Amino acid sequence: MYANLTQPTAIRPLPSRPSRYTVRPMRSNDFTVLKGLEEEIWGSQGEPTLCAMYMRLCVEQFADVCFVALDGDRPVGYVLNILRDGSAYCATLAVHPEYRRSRVTFLLVSAMIRRLREVGVHECWFTVSPENTAAREVHQTLGACVVETREDYYGPGDTRLVSRIDFDQIDRLYRRFVRAA
Repeated sequence: MYANLTQPTAIRPLPSRPSRYTVRPMRSNDFTVLKGLEEEIWGSQGEPTLCAMYMRLCVEQFADVCFVALDGDRPVGYVLNILRDGSAYCATLAVHPEYRRSRVTFLLVSAMIRRLREVGVHECWFTVSPENTAAREVHQTLGACVVETREDYYGPGDTRLVSRIDFDQIDRLYRRFVRAA
């Protein structure tokens, strides 16, 4: 089912809309980049950052379904996914604050959906804090439905909404993004 994972390909900006941004699959040597972005985006806001072991797992084992967005040579965003038995778990979609109102989020989501569909994922799961309205809006735009609320998710007092998009929605999004390319 995941035979395509061994052949990472760059996801290029849409040709009809020239962009200074590029999005490509993660590489093993992106580990340091990812750690730096994590600290810039989350650490600078006083939020906890991802475990280094988790980041290493993403850039080593799931690099083909994890993406980094670049403005020229500057990394400005990323999306991390883990695959298991045909399901994707989108653990993090993060965009540097200076780029949040740009095309970076769209390009990352487009690359992610196209790749997940290409490797045969039948559903994608998201978790988000109820207070993170920006992320919730992205999930809603993708057609994700909240399926449960989990208490004490990362620790006491941490509430997370768990949402999901199914294969039909992934397929609809895929066709939309491919048509746009």
